[in-house]
This record gives sequence, structure tokens and C-alpha cells, in this order.
Amino acid sequence: MSVFNCPSCNAANATNARFCTNCGASLSQAETPYSPPTSQSDAALVADYAFAGFWKRLFAYLIDSFLFGGMFLILVMLLGTSLVTDSRDIDLTHFGLALVGIYLIIPICWWLYFAVMESSSSQATLGKKVIGIKVTDISGQPLSFGQATGRHFSAFITQLTFLIGYLLAAFTARKQALHDMIASTLVVNARFGANQIKVASDNPGNGMSAGSIIAIVFLVLLIPVGGILAAIALPAYQDYTMRAKVEQAMVETKYVQNIITEHAAKTGYWPNTLQRAGINSEQLLTENYHLVLANQGSYHLIFKKPETLADSRIAFTPVITKSGSYQWECKGMDIKNSYLPTRCRK
Repeated sequence: MSVFNCPSCNAANATNARFCTNCGASLSQAETPYSPPTSQSDAALVADYAFAGFWKRLFAYLIDSFLFGGMFLILVMLLGTSLVTDSRDIDLTHFGLALVGIYLIIPICWWLYFAVMESSSSQATLGKKVIGIKVTDISGQPLSFGQATGRHFSAFITQLTFLIGYLLAAFTARKQALHDMIASTLVVNARFGANQIKVASDNPGNGMSAGSIIAIVFLVLLIPVGGILAAIALPAYQDYTMRAKVEQAMVETKYVQNIITEHAAKTGYWPNTLQRAGINSEQLLTENYHLVLANQGSYHLIFKKPETLADSRIAFTPVITKSGSYQWECKGMDIKNSYLPTRCRK
């Protein structure tokens, strides 16, 4: 294989290499071995290719999850098979206990899978190997088991940010997610060596500014928070508008109570029709509600509009007090409590 020396450090490289394997300098065809070194721009070029992007990391994680989930499913199936009794039934008690045990050790196995694989010589889980990426420290060196463990558990902090911490890998200069920043680690393309990664890490180029990252985090948070607020506010607003319509109908028909009690006081009995009580029934027949008399002086306010209130009713009943006067009690019938005044709720 033909080689030529890097113009920056004189290290031998293949003629088709784009970056020096020793110092990370650009070896593009536009440059000749006699070109003057341009370390800063070369470093920026390395940074453009060295760091693994968000989508590569996501697909690697999905592969790991699929493989791990598949192994768990196989384990459960084997467990069920081993607990089949002579009568071809499964010992459910032992199966349940064993299943609980498996669920308890899953987090431990998940941690060991990532920590052991990422601190191994391959520096990558199976998913990362398939995608062609690996994990290093901030200087491009392999992780120790302790560093890989710290990175794994730092991901719990990332998850507490509504997963926004993972999205930072798409915007930060070194393509770091939040747990990478906490653990001082990098996820890079596997073909790059330690020296190249260090050059890229020291000169990461222009990532998104802190203000821009905060703005994105704010906008992403605004979606679920806005949804939660809307889920709370919209029903509350509907309750308020329905309650206002109910209150208005109650106020407009309140005079009926005085007419009914006055009739009872004068005649000694409750009216059995609106006309007998001296009430113009046409005044109580509106497009939104109508009123009907019931037994013992009580009456019902029945709604027709809006559709949310249609066919719902409120019952009003006169109750005599110790002083001999009447006090009217109300109770909702086939109507949501939140649409009623507090005094009428069940």
C-alpha cells in the first residue's frame, strides 16, 4: 500500500487517508506533502468527522435494547419451560418468584453490559460496534470500568430532564449528551485513533451556544408542559362556562321560589301547576331551559342548551326552618358536580 508522510508531523499515512493517524491533520487531495501545516483548520475538519452524531447514537441504543430485550425474553421462556410440572402445568408460584427475581437483576445486568463492554478493548457495546462508534474519555483514551460505570449512572440524570439531555448530542460542539458532560466522555466514530480524537476534543469547532441550547431545552419543555397546562385549563374553562350558564338560569328563575311559598302560605297547600301559582309558564320556557313543578312545592330546572347540559336538571325543594320560614335547597340530577354551584353539589 502506498504511503506518504504527513506534512505536519511527518508520520506515514496511506495515500487515501483523509486525516493523519498520528496528529489528526487533514490529508485531503487538495493538499500536497509540501503544503504548510494548518493545524487549527485541520483540527476543525477532524472534529467534523470524529464525533458520533445523535442518530448514530440513537440507533446503537435501539440495537442494544433489542438485543438485551431478546435475551430477557429467551430467559423468561426457558424459565417457564423449566418449571413445567409432570401434569404439563406451570408452577405459577415459583414462576412468579423467579420472574420477580429476573426483574430485580435486570438493572444490574444492564449496568454491567454497558460498563464492561465500554471499558473493554472494543470500547463499545454490541449496538455501537454495529453502527461503528465507540466511547472514550475526553482525551480519546479508553474508559476504565469505574469511568464507564459513572457514565452509565449519569444517564439517570439525563433521563430526569424529560430526555432532553440526550438531545444535546445533536447540538453541542463535541456531540456530547448531558451524561457525557457529567462523566467527561465522548462518543466517537470507531475509525479514529486516540491522537485524532484528542485533537478534535481540544479543537471541537463551533457548537451551538449555551443560549441556543437553553432556548431549545425551553422550547422542548414547552411542548409537554404546554400540553399538561392545556389538559388542565381546557376542562377547567369548560366547567367555568357551564357553571356560569347554570348560575344564570338559577338567578333568572329564583323569583319562582317566592311565588310558590307565598301561595302555600295563603292557601295552605302547594300549587300543582304553574298557572295556579300565578306564574306565566311562557316566561319560563326559553331556548336554553324550562321549568316544571314537582311534588310538595318542589320544581325542576331542566336544561335544553348548550348540548353539554342537555337533559340535565336541578331539583329545588322548600324546607321549613325552625322560625317557620322556608329555605330552598338545590340538588343536581344527571349533571356534573363541577357545573353546579357548591351549595347544589352532592
